[in-house]
Amino acid sequence: MNTTAKKALSIDLLTILAIGIVSFILKNVIHEALGHGGACVLVGGTPLVLSSAHFECDYASVSDAGRRLVAAAGTLVNFIAAYFFWLAFRRAQNASPSLHYFFWFCMSGNFFVAAGYPLFSGLIGVGDWINVVEGFQPVWLWRVLLTVIGFLLYAFGVWFALREMKTLIGSNPNERLVRAFQLTLFPYLAGATVSSLGAWFNPIGAFVILTSAAAAFGGSSAFAWMSQMLKTKWFPEVSEERVAIERNWTWVVIAALLALVHIFVLGPGVEL
Repeated sequence: MNTTAKKALSIDLLTILAIGIVSFILKNVIHEALGHGGACVLVGGTPLVLSSAHFECDYASVSDAGRRLVAAAGTLVNFIAAYFFWLAFRRAQNASPSLHYFFWFCMSGNFFVAAGYPLFSGLIGVGDWINVVEGFQPVWLWRVLLTVIGFLLYAFGVWFALREMKTLIGSNPNERLVRAFQLTLFPYLAGATVSSLGAWFNPIGAFVILTSAAAAFGGSSAFAWMSQMLKTKWFPEVSEERVAIERNWTWVVIAALLALVHIFVLGPGVEL
């Protein structure tokens, strides 16, 4: 393959790292601000604090059902966002390669973190969905249900994301694995790291840091290993289409600016 052809098929590392960072920050804002924050206002609560890792709502005039809705809303809105990013991905065939890939990465990331929340709550016994089912008996049964539902949703999300990814990686058996690995692992590490850094400035302390890192690295961990599943019999369908992502300084600048806001403004929290 000549130099021109290789360049045409290249994936610029800096650009996909930036896309990963933008996607993770956007996913956090969707979860905390639109999800928990939007539900807080909807049920008559008073928003108090928005940070990169948590949202505080004054529940003084909110019913028990309303509190449960606020706890569940972060996950539910991430699922909704995943659906709309999927629609954008499917309809943006003529968009720039980097934007097309961004829609896929956002679709996958929002679904993974949404499915990961009930799975995490069921296994560990903390988190949003423990608050949703608080007081339900027997406790062990509800934790088992959360774990099973979360696991099934997560498995479906991985299968669906890889199925949709075929239009980004081409049909060459060896090349598609390399491209899938590049498009998943590296932006995941960048995005999860920046996402977790914001929690270091959170005044609540170590618990928020740990849960934030668990949501960022654990909830989206499929990005670290999902490309290996393309070797299995579950993904025989391929596509000749493949994405070539060139250096795009717009993505890099946007990622840098959002990272600064996420870490140094939303990290400590904003009183509302």
